[in-house]
Amino acid sequence: MHYAEYKHTDAALIQALVETFPFAAISVNGAEGPRIAHAPLTFRSGNAPTGALEFHLARANPIARDMKTGVPVTILVQGPGAAISPSWFSASFPGPESDRSRTAPTYNYISLIMHGRLTFMDDPALQRQIKDLVIASEPEGGWQTEELAPDLWQGWRKLIQGYRLEIASFDLTAKLSPGDVPEDRRGVIEGLLRRGVLADTSMAHLIGGYDGTSETLQSLVRSLKR
Repeated sequence: MHYAEYKHTDAALIQALVETFPFAAISVNGAEGPRIAHAPLTFRSGNAPTGALEFHLARANPIARDMKTGVPVTILVQGPGAAISPSWFSASFPGPESDRSRTAPTYNYISLIMHGRLTFMDDPALQRQIKDLVIASEPEGGWQTEELAPDLWQGWRKLIQGYRLEIASFDLTAKLSPGDVPEDRRGVIEGLLRRGVLADTSMAHLIGGYDGTSETLQSLVRSLKR
């Protein structure tokens, strides 16, 4: 479902999406075919405007044997997605007798695919990444890494490996279509809010404020965390 009109090339959007939807799918081509793991990401400044990503995985994870320095890796960050019914296109099809033979259901979504090559993080970098993950996810006044017993903090880190990936390229799709015509937007938003399952509320918020620009998309994505 990739369409050219829904693509974005603004690198500033990467950080907004990674920080709002940090839990990602990490894929590497292993000896027995593709392997996939999941982990929360930390966005970092990189050697290019696209930035860099840091994450860690258990050394016991089967993917770890294929995660070697320099190996190419693909990382997927998935934003909200929601099915869109043409029955919500109230401007295009205002009545029950409207001819809907030239339209069909679709799916709105945000997807960010990033490519790069792995390097290993040393222990100080791994500690910073873990602490930054905790700060990013814990509520105000919540748990802190300093509360963890020192022996556990030392021991658990030996069971995981930290990785860094400079983002060499990315493919960002934001399909936030309001309907067959712009005037359908209100009906689509109302339909999403009325159904109200899974990511419907987030999608209604995105469609309601999106004007097609990367600046608006970045602001709307970040607002989903508030």
